Amino acid sequence: MKKYRMDICGLLETKLTISRVASLHRLRLRDWKYISNADTASIARIVVFWNPSTVSVDMISSTAQALHLSVHSLISQYRFHITFVYGFHSISARRPLWADLRSWHSSNPWMILGDFNSVLSSADKHNGEPVSSYESSDFRQCCLDLGLQDVNYTGCHYSWTNGLVWSKLDRVMTNPYWASLQRLTQVHFAPPGAFTDHSPAKVSLDHHVSGRRSFKFFNMWASHDQFLDVVSSHWFSDLYGTPCTSCVVA
Repeated sequence: MKKYRMDICGLLETKLTISRVASLHRLRLRDWKYISNADTASIARIVVFWNPSTVSVDMISSTAQALHLSVHSLISQYRFHITFVYGFHSISARRPLWADLRSWHSSNPWMILGDFNSVLSSADKHNGEPVSSYESSDFRQCCLDLGLQDVNYTGCHYSWTNGLVWSKLDRVMTNPYWASLQRLTQVHFAPPGAFTDHSPAKVSLDHHVSGRRSFKFFNMWASHDQFLDVVSSHWFSDLYGTPCTSCVVA
């Protein structure tokens, strides 16, 4: 957390009691604030720490599998919702998680991240039993209903392994309204460390810089049966602005 100068850090599967979380905060992270879902789970399955000098965080709701938060950047003054997820290990036990996420269908920029303990397709698993449609259908339908998409990422595709099976159980996803933040969002999944069999995910939100771009013409457009008609109908139209000075044929 200190190395990457994080503003928010979510810890999953901590298996800590409320008193142990408080002790960790007092001894190691005194300058940070924290919140957990220990009140709705038997232990703190999800703990979120944040730097109060850079962000303000308020809890919206807490369940045994998710922690819904509202985030306000004190530096750049943007706001968004974020949900940290730690899904249960069985298909039936995870179904309340999908229902919970649907209930928070938001028109605000929303990021959902964590250990879903579920894959979306056969491409998310290597070795072991094949991925069945029954295993992935609940998660996939939830993503379709909410319009969730994976954030562009680098690093490990398979975020969990037991040495024999590799699976992508951990994801960082956003809803369609995330683009309104105008933040270049990137994720890096690092290799699992000494104390975990999951890949830690580092999310960065940078200023979106838009500059001049050259016009690009794709040759495949010319093969369309209406290409010549569309071009000829606009060829003699009056245009205002600067002429096209840089064209790239791809």
